[in-house]
Amino acid sequence: MAERKVRVAVVGCGTQSQLAHIPALRHNPSVELVALCDTDVRKLNQLCAIHKVEKHYVDFDDLKEDESIDAVVIATPNHLHAPMAVAAMRYGKDVLCEMPLALNSAEVRQMMASAEREKRKLMPAMNTRLRPDIQTIRRFVEGGELGDLYYCKTGWLQGRESWSLSGWRGQRLRAGGGAFLSLGTALLDASLALVAPHVPVSVIGAAHHRAPRSEVEDTAFAMIRFQPDLTLTVEVGWSMLQEKDLTYLNLFGNAGAALLNPTQIHKEMHGHLVNVTPQIPAKDALRSSWHLLVNLWVESLVRDTAVPIAASEALTVSRLADAFYQSQSTRSEVPLTSEKS
Repeated sequence: MAERKVRVAVVGCGTQSQLAHIPALRHNPSVELVALCDTDVRKLNQLCAIHKVEKHYVDFDDLKEDESIDAVVIATPNHLHAPMAVAAMRYGKDVLCEMPLALNSAEVRQMMASAEREKRKLMPAMNTRLRPDIQTIRRFVEGGELGDLYYCKTGWLQGRESWSLSGWRGQRLRAGGGAFLSLGTALLDASLALVAPHVPVSVIGAAHHRAPRSEVEDTAFAMIRFQPDLTLTVEVGWSMLQEKDLTYLNLFGNAGAALLNPTQIHKEMHGHLVNVTPQIPAKDALRSSWHLLVNLWVESLVRDTAVPIAASEALTVSRLADAFYQSQSTRSEVPLTSEKS
């Protein structure tokens, strides 16, 4: 007898769901995509027709009570992540939630407590670390081939034409923050995975608001200190006066270095710098990361095992964001207290 498929609903049918979540779910043979939910009725009806999804909901409160749904993917505006995830778990549903997991670390802890209380699985959609290029670099790090890491720098700088602050993204109460939270989250996802098990201990942050009355920052810079002896710098912006967007992640150890976009890995061998970059599929890296994320999540539901990416990973990102905004507000270095077990 064939195993019963996991019945999944997608909540929030914007670009991320249309390009990432829905295609990945439909590609997984263990998933039955049973419902979509969005406040835009026209878009909802169109997507249900395209993907042959029978149920559609305009109101999440109706969806959460549908006992035929086993799990939900939450891809709504940031301020809705925590309340929707908590409500879904209370009604017996497992959750894959977009990043940032919540507006702040306090909300993430509430989500984690709810998952434990309701005995549900909560997984953050931290897909960047699952890109084939990131995973390749991670294998070099884990093998000690770069030596002891001491510096990582990463950035995502977009021109003014690339990003729109219309709608919820420009509202602090709904977005939770600006460029650092929106763009920095993916960079922190990859960086934290690469420098593990180094532990962040403090943050120095600075932000710039191009429009004086803007509720969120459009440019942000951070220096994060890790224990033992590693520094990470992050720079993000979506209103840069430049022709081309720039994304990078550079990792340095005392025996080698790894650079992203394009991927290059160099090692010091017999006093010479040698290029040891392996062949990495360059096409569809982002798409493959989303498919792998969904496949890993679904496998944990089918096998009833722990999710492969714990909510505590997203909590670290939220704690760093909290410390960044505190630092840029107070113009001081903000220490991160150790988490209680």
